[in-house]
Amino acid sequence: MRRGLALAPATLVFLAAAAPARAARREERVPTRNMPGSVPVLVSTPPSYDAEPRRRYPVLYFLHDGQGDERVLVRQGLTDALDAAMRDGRLPEMLVVCPRGTGTWWVDAFDGGRRMASFLADDLVPFVDRTYRTRAGRGSRLVAGISMGGYGALRWALARPDLFAAAGGLSPAIQPLSAPFVAAMPFFIRSSLEAVFGADPTRNDLRKDDLYQMLLDDASLARRAPFLLVRCGTEDKYRLSEIVAFFDRFASAVGLAHEVRFETGVHDWPYWRRVFLDFVSSVAARLGPEESS
Repeated sequence: MRRGLALAPATLVFLAAAAPARAARREERVPTRNMPGSVPVLVSTPPSYDAEPRRRYPVLYFLHDGQGDERVLVRQGLTDALDAAMRDGRLPEMLVVCPRGTGTWWVDAFDGGRRMASFLADDLVPFVDRTYRTRAGRGSRLVAGISMGGYGALRWALARPDLFAAAGGLSPAIQPLSAPFVAAMPFFIRSSLEAVFGADPTRNDLRKDDLYQMLLDDASLARRAPFLLVRCGTEDKYRLSEIVAFFDRFASAVGLAHEVRFETGVHDWPYWRRVFLDFVSSVAARLGPEESS
C-alpha cells in the first residue's frame, strides 16, 4: 500500500505564501421599503480592514450590467484582482459595495413597484456608512458601472452630486432616452426599458431619467456634478462608441468635468476584464484626501 508523501513544515509555509490572497467578502441583505424585499449586497473589505480596526476607508459602489448580479465581479475574478492591486499599492484601499439591481436600470420604476434609485441613495449608502468603517464624505465615495450599470452610475452621480467625488461608466448605455429610441431597440432590451421607464409613448419616465435632459433642466448641475469618466470599445455591437462620442461633445458644451477614452474592444467581458483595473484606478484617482474624524 502506498502512502502519501508528507510535506515538511517549510514546504507548507511556502505553499501558503504562494497561494494568492482572496478578498474578504461579506454578504448582506439591506432592508428597505423602496423595493419589494431586502436587497442582496456583496461587500468586499480592503486588505487591512481587520488588522487596522481604527482605520476608515473610502467606498466604491459598483453597479453591474444587465446580465449580472451582485457577484459578477467575483465570477469574473475581478474582486480578487482589485484586492491584489490594493495589496501592492496600485489602488488605494477601499470597500467595494455591489448591490443586486437585476432588471431595474438602477432607477425608480415608472409604476412605483421597485424604487432602486431611492434605495441606493436613501438606504444603501446610510447602511454601508453605519455598518462599516467608512470615510463618510463626498470626497471618499465613488460609483462605477458597466453597460446598464454604467448608465446607472452616471445617472446616480448626476441625480445626487452631493454623494460622490467621481463616477465612471464602462461601455455605458447612455443613449438619449425617448419613445422612438425604445421602439427601435431589440425586443429583449425594449421590454426591459418599457417595464422600468413605462410602455406608453407619452406617459413615461424617459425624459426624467435621460442624462442629457437632466443636465439641460438644471443649469447649475454641470457645475455641481462630480467628475465623470467614460470608456468604451470602438467595436461595441450597440454602437455605443458613437453615443459616447456624442456625450463627449455634449458634456463639453454644458461645461461638465469629464473624460472620454476609446480603445479596441467590444461589448463583452473579455474587454471589460482587460481594462477594469485601469478603469477603477482612474476613477479612484479622484478621491479626496483622508478627512479627520
